[in-house]
Amino acid sequence: MPLKRKPPLHCLKFVLVSSAIILNANEAEADSLKLSSSWGTRQAQTITVNKSKFRFQSLSLNNSESASSVAAEASENGSPALRRQPSGGERFEPTRIPLQIPFPQQPYRASPSITIINPSAYGAFWGNAGIGFGFQERVRFKDDADGVAGLGFGLGNPQTNVGAQIGISLVDLSAPLDDGAINLKLHRRLPENFAIALGVQGLTTWGNTDGGSSVYGVVTKRFMLRQDRTRPFSEIYTTLGAGGGQFRSESDIDDGNENLGIFGSLAIKVIQPVGLVAEWSGQDLTIGVPIVLFRQLPLVLVPAITDITGSAGDGTRFVFGFGYTFSF
Repeated sequence: MPLKRKPPLHCLKFVLVSSAIILNANEAEADSLKLSSSWGTRQAQTITVNKSKFRFQSLSLNNSESASSVAAEASENGSPALRRQPSGGERFEPTRIPLQIPFPQQPYRASPSITIINPSAYGAFWGNAGIGFGFQERVRFKDDADGVAGLGFGLGNPQTNVGAQIGISLVDLSAPLDDGAINLKLHRRLPENFAIALGVQGLTTWGNTDGGSSVYGVVTKRFMLRQDRTRPFSEIYTTLGAGGGQFRSESDIDDGNENLGIFGSLAIKVIQPVGLVAEWSGQDLTIGVPIVLFRQLPLVLVPAITDITGSAGDGTRFVFGFGYTFSF
């Protein structure tokens, strides 16, 4: 049987969610708009495109709180197009979204001290310098308060060869230039977070410094507990050394025994700007809490209590120190 040729069709298809709109028309008369939808309402409308009338239906989407519709209309070139038709009752409900602006925190320019009285194996290198002050409510066997001031700078590079730290201590702030000493420390960084140093407290002295000259050797090891150094309890520093002079026990000093004393420190970074240090100075126990107060100011405060066990001096004493570092 010969196939009958159907009249030409102008076809437009549009799919929206679960609805389909199909428009068929010929030159004489347009067929009805067929809709396939499981939800919505229909509205009949008629438009004219190139002198031909198209009868169509619009689908109103009503499964949400706001009703809306889709309509067919003529585009600039005469072909049917689709547009969103406002329903008049459509409401816009704004959603409140909290404003979150990222403010990256600047890193601290200083770290809490890892020792209080004892020297560590770390030291200043070329381009670094620092000043410090110390205060004690009373000195041993007296009720008089006292203070000490220090200035130090670095030479060399401990990462590639050897660094040298040179310091000047003024041990009587009531007459700063009358009593003092020059100190020297040679230090080197090693793999596996080790550092070693050889030093002399009181390489040259003038006036009455009480401590005299003290030669020592020291090793410091850093243990990484967390990869992120900004997290709480991220690092532990251990320091162990031996020396003469002020590092000997009080009884050895009184008896005139020129032997070596053992000193050590244990420092924990509690949070990024706060640490906890416990150390044996060779004579007695000291515990302190180093604090970095400001991110952009490399100032470290160290309140501490010393002579806790009573093996030296005449009782527990409060000491306080702070240091400021800078580069040149």
